[in-house]
Amino acid sequence: MPESPEAPEPRRQMEWSDLAILLAIGRAGSLSGAARSLGRTHSTVFRNLRAIEEKTGVRFFDHLDSGYVPTDAGRVALGYAERVEGEFHALGLEVLGLDTRLSGRIRVTCPEAFAEEHAPRLAARFQRLHPEVRIDVTPGHGAVDLNKREAEIAIRATRAPPQTAFGRRICPFRFAFYGAPAYLDAAPDLPLEEHPVCLIEGTVNWLVPAVWPSPEAGEERAVFQCRASRAVQNAAAEGLGLTFLPCYVGDADPRLIRVSDPFEHLDMDLWVLTHPDLRNTARVRALMSFLYDELAAKADLWGGRRVRTDARNFRPRANWQG
Repeated sequence: MPESPEAPEPRRQMEWSDLAILLAIGRAGSLSGAARSLGRTHSTVFRNLRAIEEKTGVRFFDHLDSGYVPTDAGRVALGYAERVEGEFHALGLEVLGLDTRLSGRIRVTCPEAFAEEHAPRLAARFQRLHPEVRIDVTPGHGAVDLNKREAEIAIRATRAPPQTAFGRRICPFRFAFYGAPAYLDAAPDLPLEEHPVCLIEGTVNWLVPAVWPSPEAGEERAVFQCRASRAVQNAAAEGLGLTFLPCYVGDADPRLIRVSDPFEHLDMDLWVLTHPDLRNTARVRALMSFLYDELAAKADLWGGRRVRTDARNFRPRANWQG
């Protein structure tokens, strides 16, 4: 008898993990970007995508010069993947919110200088009270998505916390200029705007027009810029110029002297925040309450009211009206 034609291999259904891969590629628009977000190699993500398309018999992306562009089927799959991701995060929050044990791990995000100088002491004190709780700290100043569990608790300086967050305002949070005594002794008598400055990247616009008439004028005076606030602080301590820092950083550094009043138009508030679904989780509730008390006890530091007797005052721009 003649051989019957080989039956085509049956298509297999997608798995949960496939959606995560498609979603990462769709968001990044490239395999390399998806690989970074997934913690895999470029070649692994390429093989993953090939395997998904081969087993389903569906092409989810067109590979164009501009990157990986979803096909019609890809757009449908990405829509489902985003909904599944949202439900998955919601499930995690709801389940964690039912946890009444004072044990487990908490991730806290806070500013870099706070993470280095204050978080270790606070973690040690809290863990002496609750030894079964583990604390991970993520330094950062940007927005954190509490909905996606990027952190359980956020310590943030902001004017308006997200409406979806739950927490408490602690106190005012202020900024001022600082300089090293040796630099100040040698510096000529200049208005603030004419001094060389060490700045955290991205803060020039904060000081227009209070200090400089334009961002270009501020960039011209900046002799050292870095994303890391500690590097900027250390550069000023070395005498490179003045620096603009949160008061809790500058006032606590014995190498620096405050040379300006806090800039009122930049005043923020210090907040401790979490996701509303987590506020009844025992370990989150305990750490939030602990942070409320500990941070409030140093409200004068965060609010810029610890001015040393050696502070000096430089003149701001004469035409600045506040």
